Amino acid sequence: MQFIRSVAGAAALSAAAIACAQSAVLHDGTVLIQKVPLEVFATEGPIWDIDIEKRQVRVTGRVVTIPATLNGVEFSLDGTDVVGPDGHSIGPITAANFDRLADVRAAVKDVVPDTACPDCGILRFGPIRSLFSTTEARTGALVDGQDELDRVPEIQRMIEDNYFFLARNIYVNHAATLGVEWLGRIGIRDQSGAYPTNPNQLPNRRYWKYPGTAGGTLKSGGSVYIDAQGNEYLIPELEKAVELSENVVIGPVRSVSIGNFNTPDSFVVGDVVVMMNQDPRFGAHIMGLAGASLSREFFFANLPVGSEIAVGGHMVGEHLQMAQEIEVGIYDYSLGLTISAAVGNGQRFRVDIARGDISWRGNAIPADGLTFTARVGTVEVPVDAIPDGVIAGLVHYGVDLRGIDLIGVTEVFMIARDEKGVVVKEQAFDITPYIQ
Repeated sequence: MQFIRSVAGAAALSAAAIACAQSAVLHDGTVLIQKVPLEVFATEGPIWDIDIEKRQVRVTGRVVTIPATLNGVEFSLDGTDVVGPDGHSIGPITAANFDRLADVRAAVKDVVPDTACPDCGILRFGPIRSLFSTTEARTGALVDGQDELDRVPEIQRMIEDNYFFLARNIYVNHAATLGVEWLGRIGIRDQSGAYPTNPNQLPNRRYWKYPGTAGGTLKSGGSVYIDAQGNEYLIPELEKAVELSENVVIGPVRSVSIGNFNTPDSFVVGDVVVMMNQDPRFGAHIMGLAGASLSREFFFANLPVGSEIAVGGHMVGEHLQMAQEIEVGIYDYSLGLTISAAVGNGQRFRVDIARGDISWRGNAIPADGLTFTARVGTVEVPVDAIPDGVIAGLVHYGVDLRGIDLIGVTEVFMIARDEKGVVVKEQAFDITPYIQ
């Protein structure tokens, strides 16, 4: 699955890999240059605090600065995906809209109460977990050295209430599958900690136990930069992703429910209820066969019970997940032909410029009656398309070329032709991230 790649450690951040990153500009126009000799860093851990004014994130004891541009290109935080009032993505979080990362904006200003389609659930009803740990988010404003921590307990209360509100609404749609004990598992309990036995007679809200969570994660890797006065800044270059958590659920679907104006679209895998992500800081993407993007309306109208599904997203506790990435074996044939380069072993392409070697695997659908070739530079070769054998129209292919001229090659192409040899689609794939 195409989940956010993690930083294993500073050892992975070689000087050669980041030597090309030499200049950055902060949101206030301050120009930075890379420190010499090169000094690298990496983080992957719970976020302690954010400073909206300075565009900084405090994580694993480091202060990471988010620049406006890096080498003249706008800088953005991977893993984030801001949704506008019309429900469409308006791009990731950047230095220009860094305040969207704050809990207060996500829980109040950036909520999108409209439905994803006429027969779908709400788009973004607000977060169910904070960017900070539950304990920290519940505290009042604190002075930490020279800084005041970004803590708003009233917002945390809203987040926890939203968690229970959405969970109770969703439970009604899956009650026959889950059983009343699911309510107890998510934290709805009485003063003695006992589970409710009747979903229509719940204990007083003040006894419910919101599952504690750690802070969100900043995965970053880069090097130290300095301004004209010699002040140092940690600037991410290779990794710069934010996520609340990275939880994966895989298995057959037990129950499906299309939502409404106060209930997200949802389904059940095992004893986990998966709802479409409601946090306006992050996306909710659905990938079908051959990596095709599926609309939420099509997905829920065509997701049968028993379907195998893989979901990545963030959880609160062990039984409720917000889906940010879904991978499922269905296809919307109205999309026409889709050709993908499928991820295998965490890497799409294997490229060795010096040896002239390149290989990749992929899928295509619907591919009945089509033949395929691969073009790399000036070389074009036929490609065997192997029928899936189970899913009609789906084929799998592999390309493995050795000893060819790859100098200057940044794209490769898969070309599909009909029975008359007419090109029906030419799909390009960027290989620059994979060049060794």
